[in-house]
Amino acid sequence: MFWGGADSEYHATHSVPTYPHRMIRAFRFACCLVAAALLGGCATNTMTGRSQLMIVSEQSAIARSASAYQGMMGSLEKDGKISEDEAINQRVQDITDRLVAQAIRFRPEIKDWNWTIKIIDDPKTVNAFCMPGGQMGVYTGLLEKIEPTDDELAQVMGHEISHALANHGAEKMSVKIASDVAVVAVTAAASRNNRNQQTVYNAAGLAALAFINLPNSRTAEEEADKLGIELAARAGYHPHAAVTLWEKMMAESGNTSRVDFLSTHPAQPKRIETLAALEAPMLKLYDPAALTQPVPSLLKKESSSNERVVEPGAASNLAESAAAAPAERLYFYSEVFEKFKAGDAVLSCDGCAAEFVLRQGGLRESYARGSWRELVLDTMKIGYGIDLAWYYLGVAAEKLGFGDAASKYLAEASRRAAGKETNCAGGFLIGCGGIDVAQAAKR
Repeated sequence: MFWGGADSEYHATHSVPTYPHRMIRAFRFACCLVAAALLGGCATNTMTGRSQLMIVSEQSAIARSASAYQGMMGSLEKDGKISEDEAINQRVQDITDRLVAQAIRFRPEIKDWNWTIKIIDDPKTVNAFCMPGGQMGVYTGLLEKIEPTDDELAQVMGHEISHALANHGAEKMSVKIASDVAVVAVTAAASRNNRNQQTVYNAAGLAALAFINLPNSRTAEEEADKLGIELAARAGYHPHAAVTLWEKMMAESGNTSRVDFLSTHPAQPKRIETLAALEAPMLKLYDPAALTQPVPSLLKKESSSNERVVEPGAASNLAESAAAAPAERLYFYSEVFEKFKAGDAVLSCDGCAAEFVLRQGGLRESYARGSWRELVLDTMKIGYGIDLAWYYLGVAAEKLGFGDAASKYLAEASRRAAGKETNCAGGFLIGCGGIDVAQAAKR
């Protein structure tokens, strides 16, 4: 509060906040609103281990996307823009069939999605997409301008399917809601009159675009690249094709810039470097023999168009086999998780006690329900080296069958439990969740 003095005449002398001060206050207020949304709507994605803002549920995103897809395809069909080329359709559908089969191995529940794909006759558009719920489209411009090999086309479709797998659609809708609230709050709080309201609104919108929406989009693209290359490798498509695909895309676009600020996608040279680094671990998962097997009968072709949807019985059989043996359920490659498996996990963030306090409830829930991978990824992401954190890693390693790693982590938990500064029993606001770490870690 700003006042002119403690005099009895204070009511006539208090100062009015200047415009910069109003902007600062408005920005702080908007940050509080967004923070509240983040705290209330965040959830850890089991596909990626990343915390996502989820104001909009996946089912809601699927419903909205289904409506949008129906309207879009209806309009394209009226204009004769849905390709009926049998060779093109068969090629795209066969590749997509194999990728969907792999996707269901990671998330058996998606067997019930309305997997649909249509080829859009638009030679100028180099693009493809997969909406929440599995409704897809491929533009002929991608096929004609890039001329992808089957391995490269599998990278494209694997990437798009991965957006749906990782629930990026619902996340994007949620981030849009949060950023819109922030923009409105800044505008309302900062505008002194109608004359500058539009200017403030535009400035606030640009800030949201640059620092909220777009970074989220780049993160989603990077995740889809990593998940997509694995789907393709497991389906029998060579991981090096991810590199050659983006080399072709870069040549087509003429964009060789390494700068990705104000871009919804990572800069292409960076993208190529990241995918090239993934080639070695993906080669361990690459299964060329998969292509010698018949195309999975997950999709059926409707006689009226090139639309194909999941055949419930076939999808069910594959998904049920994965669900019947949860220990064999597939998880995407994670460098962090590979370090954990090898016994090389690192918890070295001495200044992360506050984050551990804030997230200890979620860690306890993961521990209680046996969500071991989620527990590992969250614990390692926080990085706080308290005895309880090492104990969590030890138990998770034990349950997942990584005996050597379990012994190492439990020994470290026991050592930390003996230290005054590193045991949960003596931590401020940190509880042990009913676990006597010193005793429990001895096993």
